[in-house]
Amino acid sequence: MFAVFDLETTGFSARDRVIEIAIAHLDAEGNLTDQWETLLNPRRDLGSQSIHGIRARDVRHAPTFAQVAGDVAAQLAGRIPVAHNANFDLRMLNQEYARLGVTIPHLNEYAICTMLWATHFLPGVKRSLTECCKAAGISNDRPHEAMSDVMATAQLLSFYLDNLPADFPLEQRHHEVSRWPWPTFAPSNRTLRRSDESEPGQFLDRLDPRSPHAPGPEQAQTYLSALGQALVDLHISATEADQLVALAQRLRIGQAEAADLHLRYLRALQAAAMRPGPISKTQREELRHVAAMLALPQQVVDAEMDSVAEAEPTEQIVPYRLRRGNIVVLTGSFAETKEHWAQRCRQAGLVVAGNVTKKTRLVVAADPDTLSGKARTARGYGIPVISAQTIDVVLSRMEP
Repeated sequence: MFAVFDLETTGFSARDRVIEIAIAHLDAEGNLTDQWETLLNPRRDLGSQSIHGIRARDVRHAPTFAQVAGDVAAQLAGRIPVAHNANFDLRMLNQEYARLGVTIPHLNEYAICTMLWATHFLPGVKRSLTECCKAAGISNDRPHEAMSDVMATAQLLSFYLDNLPADFPLEQRHHEVSRWPWPTFAPSNRTLRRSDESEPGQFLDRLDPRSPHAPGPEQAQTYLSALGQALVDLHISATEADQLVALAQRLRIGQAEAADLHLRYLRALQAAAMRPGPISKTQREELRHVAAMLALPQQVVDAEMDSVAEAEPTEQIVPYRLRRGNIVVLTGSFAETKEHWAQRCRQAGLVVAGNVTKKTRLVVAADPDTLSGKARTARGYGIPVISAQTIDVVLSRMEP
């Protein structure tokens, strides 16, 4: 009878997108009968991540709304829609379908808004989902996660149903919504939940373990250069891991060959660190951190640190470093102001520009896996995209 749903979005305007949707089916008594959820790739910046907690790396492999439009329609069709602040969720849902050139039934007239119903069933209580649930004795451990909010809203609906007048025309409302014609799309059966995305860092496991062939010098250098660029801030983001995997596959570099290249890269990095003198404690920690990023076992790293002086590495690694006058671009919704990070860059002698061009040397993002247009352009040009949280590493390693 009911389809309780919740959306997480990039913001509140007509330009914003849905990035997570969850739907639960309830029968006439308020019992859960089915549930469905997915993250969505909006192909743009994710907005205020401090609210919804969704990172760009979480949605980079998620379906787009267009790909699940049929699944969403099938989940909602023939049921009374229920949401907390239904007007907002329905407006965002309508906008997504409008982008596909189709209209959906006017849901507002027969939808149940648990926020509006709180005025009658929970008089004097603030109307946020958190406050309504607290007043009704309902827990919501993960607010602003779509399925958690849906389950809380479903329990709130059940609380209302227990106190609903016997003559309330629920059956009539259900009969009306059952007649609404929904657009038909082929279902994709594609979903990606927050818990489905694996953590980055073990990207070697995604390469062919059968080791197609040993890479030639040119292939090896191409991969090592990409590795150095990804490690400009001593961190490999999920997107950079994806790019390294794609490059290795294109170069037909297998798992064992990539691991060997990672070790060769670390040896060259260690040798470069030792040229001015003994490796400092800070340098040693940096090397261990890089080794972890490269999925190299700790015992191998320690052995290399003890023996690196005995052999000169064949690779001449040229680190990807900035110098004064280089152009950087900022993108995303920062916890601090964007000007805060721009000032940090200017103080280091960098030039902060508004748009990415081929002359841009670095993009500093609120989220290193951001899907913003600036980040996509940068990646297309082969320009590193790093997190603002690692900018100090980059600034401390600038060329004199």
